[in-house]
Amino acid sequence: MTTLSGIPASSGAAVGPFFLLNTNIPVPTGQPSHQSFEAEGHALNLAIKNVGLDLEARAARTTGELQEILLATAEIATDPAIAEEAAGFIASGHTASYAMVKATEVFQELLAASGGYLAERVSDVANIRDRVLCEIAGIAYPEIPHFDVPTVLIAQDLSPADTADLETDKILAIVTAGGGPTSHTAIIARSNGIAAVVACPGVVEAAQANAGSTVAVDATNGQITFNPDLALKAQIASTIEKIKARKSRVIARSADGYVTTDGTAVPIYANIGRLEDTVAAVAAGADGVGLLRTELLYLDRNDAPTLQEQTAIYTELFQPFAGQKVVIRTIDAGADKPMAFINFDHEPNPALGVRGYRTIFGHEHLLRTQLEAIANASKATKAQVWVMAPMITLPGEAAAFVSMAREYGLTKAGVMIEVPAAIFHADEITKVCDFVSIGTNDLGQYLHAADRESAPLAGFNDPWQPALLRAVHQVAQAGVKNNTPVGVCGEAASDAALASVLIGLGVSSLSCSVATLTDVAQAITAHSLQQLVLAGNTAIAAKTAQDAKNSARLHLSELVNLGL
Repeated sequence: MTTLSGIPASSGAAVGPFFLLNTNIPVPTGQPSHQSFEAEGHALNLAIKNVGLDLEARAARTTGELQEILLATAEIATDPAIAEEAAGFIASGHTASYAMVKATEVFQELLAASGGYLAERVSDVANIRDRVLCEIAGIAYPEIPHFDVPTVLIAQDLSPADTADLETDKILAIVTAGGGPTSHTAIIARSNGIAAVVACPGVVEAAQANAGSTVAVDATNGQITFNPDLALKAQIASTIEKIKARKSRVIARSADGYVTTDGTAVPIYANIGRLEDTVAAVAAGADGVGLLRTELLYLDRNDAPTLQEQTAIYTELFQPFAGQKVVIRTIDAGADKPMAFINFDHEPNPALGVRGYRTIFGHEHLLRTQLEAIANASKATKAQVWVMAPMITLPGEAAAFVSMAREYGLTKAGVMIEVPAAIFHADEITKVCDFVSIGTNDLGQYLHAADRESAPLAGFNDPWQPALLRAVHQVAQAGVKNNTPVGVCGEAASDAALASVLIGLGVSSLSCSVATLTDVAQAITAHSLQQLVLAGNTAIAAKTAQDAKNSARLHLSELVNLGL
């Protein structure tokens, strides 16, 4: 047997045959072109156009987060800046393929240096480059094939475009050498309910060395085993049976949320970003919406949506949640999420620049229009609408936002805690807000100064890192002290075991992806609040992420029986 370890990204287990995604892309040399400048330029522009159209077509075949990611990728592919950069290399006598490689290198370096949201686009640019190179060479890009039998998919990494047409019923699990727990691959796996392990170094080489064999994937502990023995196969089979049994288990629930074994109600909300997500959230049993992202309203626009447009779409989004809470986040835009109608000066590090609430300086009218639209939609529906601002750093900012929301009649206003400084201001912030919500994705990468799309740094972005858990605990206790609800809406809340720990740390509600909501509810309702508190206390006392997870699971005894 050959056993490797990675980071669990989506719960589940599997054993079966595997397919290694081959990424043999033609590598151009720096040899001079034998064609004219015009011919090379035409070849490049045609290839870029075809790739852009293909990405848009893939986006049209998908929904939810994957569609959002694909639309953003298509926008990058057709950005004239890449073609203009490449034209300079073609003018120097190079081929279109070589020019594309050099041009994308320039953009990847700029994106990586920017950090944050922009750094997450580095892998997208690489995938665009590879697709363009195949177009120029006149060969097919290596796609995931149709599988006759359920199969484990192994790859160096997966782009959103790679998974657009994924036959999820034929995928037992996904394992990648790259990526991290909040990478595109992880999000896509969770949204499809597929077991996944990411940041597993050596898995590609091991797959090549064990071609034709079987692989066992245990996404509860992140272990990948080639040529598993009978004992391990039996263990995986047992876990799979427990998962099947879990799906038929009756979950304790009250009007106030999902209920622990000792009667504590825990509201579990859904993260959504578009109208189509509301149906899935209701079907999954969400107690409401804990994070309604509004960025999609602003994508692919040269001007901001009007008050009337926003009112109409918010009204539609709120309608399905009559009597339930809907937490809507004001636009999280800025230098790291560029929008055509928001002009910023060049920033040396956009990840640490103007973003979220900080865009109020010079663009206050955008926030005010959005708040007015939210207030109008709230009055037109029976949803309990709460509004929060992202990227808050100081208590003064929090107080100013709450005051502004009050001007429009919004009675529940709060902020996102995702900047490390806000942790140390948690007492003051929870005094001036009606609630706060912790964004563990950004908070984790800012705490550890580690971009969440960086495979070499994936361990720092493991949401079990004690520093992150201690930060959550500090904010949650400030909320308890000041009687202010504290929720978590980051990816950490989508991990059933970790979600249980978060409640034990004092968090009052969770908001997770629709695909993981039932698993989270199963874990919460299988334990008492006392067990959750004990699990939380041991986790924050740990020295490493793995120790935090192992020690917490000792107090969450039912997880094994649930196959979680």
